Amino acid sequence: ANFCSSNTQLRRSTPTLELSVATAMAEADLQLTAVVKDGTALGNLIPAGSLSKEEGVQGIAGNWQIPGVTEPIELTISGMSVVSVQKPFGNQPLMGEVEESERLFGMHVTMGGFPMKAWMTQDGGKKVLAFSNGGRWSKQ
Repeated sequence: ANFCSSNTQLRRSTPTLELSVATAMAEADLQLTAVVKDGTALGNLIPAGSLSKEEGVQGIAGNWQIPGVTEPIELTISGMSVVSVQKPFGNQPLMGEVEESERLFGMHVTMGGFPMKAWMTQDGGKKVLAFSNGGRWSKQ
């Protein structure tokens, strides 16, 4: 009898879970025009040896090559706000805010409606923008 009541309880909670997922997705859609700064602190993600905040701010503007994408994407910076000229991510630009409290360059990013973090490294003399989702863009 206890097993049956556990199943009944589970079935009753499923619609609530589905509603929560739908609500979360709807709320994420509302954040497409904003950069979310919560989540893991950038200082916990940026690997040692990454570029300084000053180097990153100076190097972020320009064309970046995304693996598997023919045309590069151009990033611009104004103050500490970074925006892509193109809008290839769900018809939205990449939007970023440089984290001013960190010594190393780190950005809070919204790309295609998804919040993530980014930092800048160098590989063979080329700047690389590394994202917390595993993406890596190379500066042209």
